Amino acid sequence: MRNAIEVNGLVVSIDNSGCIGTKEHDIVHVPNEITAYFTARTAILEQLCAGAVPVQLLMANFSGDDVWTEYEQGFKKAFSEMGLVMPPLMGSSETNFQSLQSAVSLTMLGKKQFEQNTNDCEFYVVGEPLVGNDVTENPHKIAQLGELYEGLINGMIQAIWPTGSKGVGAEIIRFAGENYTADVDFTGSAGPSCAVLVAVKKEYEELFKTNMTAPVRKLIKKNDCR
Repeated sequence: MRNAIEVNGLVVSIDNSGCIGTKEHDIVHVPNEITAYFTARTAILEQLCAGAVPVQLLMANFSGDDVWTEYEQGFKKAFSEMGLVMPPLMGSSETNFQSLQSAVSLTMLGKKQFEQNTNDCEFYVVGEPLVGNDVTENPHKIAQLGELYEGLINGMIQAIWPTGSKGVGAEIIRFAGENYTADVDFTGSAGPSCAVLVAVKKEYEELFKTNMTAPVRKLIKKNDCR
């Protein structure tokens, strides 16, 4: 488990976005649906990392009640990519005051469905670290949520580990250990988990590489590097 926690048998994950949206003073200007999609995507990846699938969503919306539906549509898109119906959504919107910048937070409650086991696996990075406007400008470099989920349910992928603002390098250490490296930027922010670490069954390596549309790089043990 990465940043999710388990409470009374439920897995809890959370992600938020600030200064990203359609308000004049936002730093990154994108439709609210896109903001919501990437917020949901990150929280979902944290659930999958913990071996869980979301069953309830809780939104804290600081951008105004008028954008609730736009955020909801973005959440639905993330689940649609996985072939799933979005779980029930409830929450609250700030309506007493108008914020100058967009902000939304999404909490997910999930139930365990997978057991993570990295035995007889090879480690890979799917996608590349991206943040800010680079995310929307390079969709082909982003690990695809639906492909990762399909790999998990068919047993090709045995474990999954999102990356974020600390960079891919820090997460490789947490996921695979200090003795691994890869041909990827280790220190740059990966934003909304644009790059994802996975453990792939050795027998499925070639099929895995064929099924991923984003760039794929294998983690190499440092003493094997030439």
